[in-house]
Amino acid sequence: MKPSERHYQEALKLIPWGTQTNAKRPYPAFDAVMPKYIVRGKGCRLWDMEGKEYIDYRLSLGPVTLGYCYEPVDDAVRAQMENGVLFSMASPIELDLARLIHEMVPNAEMVRFMKTGADVNSCNIRLARAHTGRNMILMSGYHGYPDWFQTADSPTNGVPEFMKEYVKIIPWGNCEEAERLIKQYGEQIACVISIAYDFNEDTSGDFIRFLREKTREHGILLVMDEVLTGFRLAKGGAQEYFGVDADLAGYAKAMANGFPLSAYAGRKQYMEGLNRFKITTTYAGETLSIAAAIATLKIMQREPVHEHIWAMGRRLMAGFDRIAHDLGVAGHAAGLPPGSFLKFDHADPTYHDRLEYLWQRELYREGIFANNRWFISYSHKPADIDESLEKASRALRRALEAEPKERDTIKPFWW
Repeated sequence: MKPSERHYQEALKLIPWGTQTNAKRPYPAFDAVMPKYIVRGKGCRLWDMEGKEYIDYRLSLGPVTLGYCYEPVDDAVRAQMENGVLFSMASPIELDLARLIHEMVPNAEMVRFMKTGADVNSCNIRLARAHTGRNMILMSGYHGYPDWFQTADSPTNGVPEFMKEYVKIIPWGNCEEAERLIKQYGEQIACVISIAYDFNEDTSGDFIRFLREKTREHGILLVMDEVLTGFRLAKGGAQEYFGVDADLAGYAKAMANGFPLSAYAGRKQYMEGLNRFKITTTYAGETLSIAAAIATLKIMQREPVHEHIWAMGRRLMAGFDRIAHDLGVAGHAAGLPPGSFLKFDHADPTYHDRLEYLWQRELYREGIFANNRWFISYSHKPADIDESLEKASRALRRALEAEPKERDTIKPFWW
């Protein structure tokens, strides 16, 4: 038994799932090839407990924008550590970060910090309910674990059944259903909370623009969940990239290069609701993460971070198209370059999931840490992309050979 397997079996005795994050649970279907633990990372590469090296396109589920152990960020954290991590009053660097976000993010007239994306999404819907005096929300996309966002889940998940009366779900991209729900419940709706882009083939931004138009017509706040898109698609996130002005927005994953920090920001008239009631947590002002975010955002301001991420993403996408052509598989690169994927085309709607499953299994064997969306960091260089494409081609060739034989046994298990 590998050391990592022994470690995992011991972890299951004390930790539900053996890990803290659902998406970091080992996939049973990939048991022989997917690492259960990562010991260290540097740049765009990871090493597991057995010492195997991977080029990483998962980026810790999105937060690592610049690269693992990125020296200027880590230096800023070490410098702040000399002064302390948490104090009995606010740290002056809180204002430094708030000013940076105000400069970079459209409509960030006021800013507050939390720790996770789930935190800031919850804060924003509470601000919207407080401002409008309404209780209902419409939601589209995944916004975290809190009760408000899990009403469609199993009845045994601890979310009270009555909450379903106050949450209505819009399938992402479905403008007709969005309009129907807004017309039906308009005067009861405090806000519509939606991701701006689902990292799928629809890169137009039409859906979030439609939501902006309809919420404005009905006096409903638009809350944009920018946990994944913020500081990734552009310096000002999806608001800047798609040209949409949200009333409130939440940011997290890309802002501090892996340090735990999130922010909610928006129009002053809504954010000032915090002067009338409390949303507070002790660790929101933790200084190491704030120092990391300041360093990260300043690097984004002075260096071509986003230009590089897009250029490397386009290089990867061109390689996807080339691989599909060379191997004779019907497929094409899809999505936006910061998080693209290879879409397999087939009359059978299950074919993409089957082949992607087999391909990712083989990618782990090749030393590519696979993701169903390939996130790019500032540390991915042309040589990394080219090496990845060479390995991806070998992996896909084996997957194509295996698909007919394994068709009836494949059970994809995605996060």
